[in-house]
Amino acid sequence: MLGIDGKNWKEKLRELVLAQPDPHKVALSLAIGCSAAFLPPFGFHTILVIAVGTLLKTGVPLAVLGTWINNPWTFIPIFLPVYVAEIEIGEHLLHQETIFPSLRALSRMPTTAIIAQVKLVIWPFICGSVIVSSLIFLGTYLIARIFLRFKGKISSERQSR
Repeated sequence: MLGIDGKNWKEKLRELVLAQPDPHKVALSLAIGCSAAFLPPFGFHTILVIAVGTLLKTGVPLAVLGTWINNPWTFIPIFLPVYVAEIEIGEHLLHQETIFPSLRALSRMPTTAIIAQVKLVIWPFICGSVIVSSLIFLGTYLIARIFLRFKGKISSERQSR
């Protein structure tokens, strides 16, 4: 299986985390990557987190790994509903109501009509995605810090035995 099995994958992830001894930077790296995955620049998330990670001097490989939560297998069950919610949040923030056609209707529309529909929702989508991305950043950072603190206590207890 391309030389990747469960043990090797876990070991590589462990090496990435241990390469950065500062738990704050590990959590920050993951938070940057996970939150960027929910932003609109489709296809450019990796470039975005490399730039931000380099500027903030965090673990760029961990940030890139965080963006991989947005992938073809997770798009329909996770990201499509989140993107719709981002549009609704943006509409609420902008005091705007947009009637967006169903996916079935979109699939039957000509390209020019689809582009017109996208133009209607682009600003609500951008506004909503910034809010959702910020919440995901905070949640990922807190969960990673708590996990690393808990994991650190376990490691310390094992070493003291």
